[in-house]
Amino acid sequence: DAVVVDTPRDVRLAAYATLLHPARIVYRYNLNYRRARTDLMDRAYLRRVAACIYQSGYIQDDAIARVPWMRRIPGFRIPNGYDLERYAPRPDEGRTFRERYGIRGDTRVVLTTAKLTRNKGHEVAIAALGRVHASGTPLVYLVCGDGGREAELRDLALSARLPAVFTGLLDSPEVVAALAAADVVVHPSLNEIFPNAVGEAMACGRAVVAADAGGTAELLGRDGDTGVLVPPGDAAALAAAVQELLGDSERRGRVGLAARRRIEAEFPLSRMIDRYEAALLAVIE
Repeated sequence: DAVVVDTPRDVRLAAYATLLHPARIVYRYNLNYRRARTDLMDRAYLRRVAACIYQSGYIQDDAIARVPWMRRIPGFRIPNGYDLERYAPRPDEGRTFRERYGIRGDTRVVLTTAKLTRNKGHEVAIAALGRVHASGTPLVYLVCGDGGREAELRDLALSARLPAVFTGLLDSPEVVAALAAADVVVHPSLNEIFPNAVGEAMACGRAVVAADAGGTAELLGRDGDTGVLVPPGDAAALAAAVQELLGDSERRGRVGLAARRRIEAEFPLSRMIDRYEAALLAVIE
């Protein structure tokens, strides 16, 4: 009855597939790193779309700003939801993770989980954390993820005299353990729709410092109680925010607890599932 698609290519394929099968096309719009195509054929394909699902207000506004006539397509705003049993504070696993990577218990760990691509802002984090480390705070930058920039980022960390551990791609249990090993999570990405890396860190009760880019603030909050936002690309602001949290264990604990409570109240997995079910029923009925 319905086909849910995520990319412009999927929209085109679904448009052809539904010529003979009368299913409704639901487009989960994810274009935020490149311009949407607006030629006549793409407009024709989009006219076959029965509804769009947007993960954040940011991406909904961005889509309509790029392609104004998309406001005619019915839209549903459905933020991501998080499994609070899978993503939860697990201090014992954090200690084991530190031991596995040779990280001492008294060393501060600052973590980023993201693909090692240019738009994720790792170079900003390295510049910022290099400053913090040079100021006398012993820390390790834990970089979780894979991608084509690993060699470049290793060289940047070496140049900044920043101790760094690159773990490669981790599965979900390993990500939870890595988050448990971290004192602070930084998410310096320069553009996001609704970043799962931030939501997972919040669910695990970690204090997050993130670039105020795209839809990140819709997830993290803006009051400073559930996380800290800094201007995108601002290494000095990121360094100051991380330094403050590393120096105040009580505040780190309060922010991490409030972050998990925000996920529990606003973004549980069950609410996301309910919203998708309601949206799909509205489309096909």
